[in-house]
Amino acid sequence: MRRTTLWSARALGALVGAVALVAALLPGTPAVAATVPFRAATLNIYYGLSQADFAHDLNLIAATADLVGLNEVGNRKAYLESWAADNGWWLYAPGGTNQAGEALIARKSVFDVLDRGSVFVCDTNGPGEVPPARYNNWVKYRHKASGRNVTQINAHAVAGIEDAGRPEDLPRTRCAEAQFQGLKDLAVAKQAEGQVIVSGDLNVDFSADRNHGYAKFPWQVFEANELPNLRSVYNLYGEQGAGTHGNRHIDYIYFWKRLPQYQLLWMTGYEIVGGTRSDHNGVVATFSIQT
Repeated sequence: MRRTTLWSARALGALVGAVALVAALLPGTPAVAATVPFRAATLNIYYGLSQADFAHDLNLIAATADLVGLNEVGNRKAYLESWAADNGWWLYAPGGTNQAGEALIARKSVFDVLDRGSVFVCDTNGPGEVPPARYNNWVKYRHKASGRNVTQINAHAVAGIEDAGRPEDLPRTRCAEAQFQGLKDLAVAKQAEGQVIVSGDLNVDFSADRNHGYAKFPWQVFEANELPNLRSVYNLYGEQGAGTHGNRHIDYIYFWKRLPQYQLLWMTGYEIVGGTRSDHNGVVATFSIQT
């Protein structure tokens, strides 16, 4: 009985030693990468608001985020310049009223500006016709806490281009289709330089677009393909609230989603911001970026 007990103890000791030796030879579990959060937002502030109501909406969305894409703000360019200087924000609102309408702002304490640009897309209904020309504006930032580059692309597609996800056969619809493809091409180009976020009022409802699947509208152009590709807040986290414009979810935030082993920026959630004086609600997405 003693010999059996002694042998069992020796065998157990040898087994433990072997396991420890094998464990020592295996590569260690990689440490979890450190990340830091920031928030990006989009809001279409109706151009016809009073100055007080415009200021209300601007301050409301700025209080929720570190990066913001704005729409319809070109006629407030001078006010935005003064506001940004007084409140510690970068502002990019190039050109005249139409081009400046898709302005981008960023909190100076969180981001530095590296580069910026504006891409003309098309005249909506032909040269000089109303609604006016469309532009895709972008700014490349350096996120201070992580040292990583983040480009935000901001756009506003013309309204009245879809019916339950189906395209209207109009010149402005063809302009919007060109703008969506231009946004995708710009996002592809900028993803080689770092992380990419796309924002804006695209005037196509997410659910209707996904259900119908028109080849030249945002769901198919941006989201339906395999990774790497763009992914929206609604795709990843569902449609929250009643909508961003009436009962439609037409205001978007996307990020460039890569395969997991290449992903340095993650979208971790979002919320719809109500209480605006505009006819749109805001959208704010939370991101986590690897340091």
